[in-house]
Amino acid sequence: MPAVGGDLVTNGAIIAGQREPLRQQSGSVAPEIAVLIPCFNEELTIGHVIEQFRVELPHARIYVFDNNSTDGTVECARQKGALILRERRQGKGYVVQSMFRDINADMYVMVDGDGTYPARSVRRLLEPVLNNEADMVVGSRLNSASKSQFRLTNRLGNYIFLWLTRTIFNAHIEDMLSGYRIFNRNIVKHLPLLAGGFEIETELTIKALERGYRVIELPVDLASRAKGSYSKIRHFRDGLIITNMIFSLARDYKPLTVFGTVGLLLILSGLIPGILVISEFLRTGLVPRLPSAVLAVGLELSGLVVGMVGLVLHTVVRRFQELDLEIQHLGRQISVAQQGKHPSSGTATDEDKRSSIIAL
Repeated sequence: MPAVGGDLVTNGAIIAGQREPLRQQSGSVAPEIAVLIPCFNEELTIGHVIEQFRVELPHARIYVFDNNSTDGTVECARQKGALILRERRQGKGYVVQSMFRDINADMYVMVDGDGTYPARSVRRLLEPVLNNEADMVVGSRLNSASKSQFRLTNRLGNYIFLWLTRTIFNAHIEDMLSGYRIFNRNIVKHLPLLAGGFEIETELTIKALERGYRVIELPVDLASRAKGSYSKIRHFRDGLIITNMIFSLARDYKPLTVFGTVGLLLILSGLIPGILVISEFLRTGLVPRLPSAVLAVGLELSGLVVGMVGLVLHTVVRRFQELDLEIQHLGRQISVAQQGKHPSSGTATDEDKRSSIIAL
């Protein structure tokens, strides 16, 4: 898939109604904005989504990434003037990986093509990134100020995943599964993503927080799907995949928490047969339950070893986090220096390529 450059956008984005270009605080040049819409069989809604975002951001480039649709999604999107790109690997995560790799812009708007997210909120969501107050803005459907129309199963699942994430990562977030997000160029080009399915939002949120990016959540109202449109999420299967992603990221970014918890459970389990053996020894001076004694010792030693592994991995992860922050700081300095020498361009620069190699 060839790279598509954001240099096709020359006038930035104009706020509908005001006819004033969106401009960054640091300069007068209007930023290049790309609207990225992942799609799989959204013929009924994709045209309306494109029209809405065209009204709000008339000079932004709108890209529809088709993921093997079998209906008229591609034809409808093309008729509305969107640029069509394809991702053959099935799964939203693969689509997001391709979007981030192939599209170059200053700011990115990612939104689902099902017509449930309000385009009228996009300018408000863009402001923190535009003002350099955030690297990623999440449209929160679960904010107390939101009037979202959730199915009971979807709301319950969201709360379960939120509880897990808050407990394990101590993250103060409201909606980590939202498909309505704004990104700056830095996070898009440097955040490594591996998820292939609907767990991509979980990976985006947790990795952004753990790698030190600034994440802000603003309320948006989630609407019901259009009649005849259906969700592609398989609740049980995708729920297990998202849960697995949370624990996988916990293992990678919070090893002391994960291994320390397992080690503590092993030590506590070893105390049960251990106390019985010790109490009987103190009473009779004999150890008649030798298997219980062996089990207790084995559990205690296993718990200590697992806890030590967690401590070692925690030290390694902490050092890599420090290194990653240093690389991000260096990348920003290089980017500022490059922007001072050359005008904005939609094609990948040498600095982008070097930074991507370092990030890997």
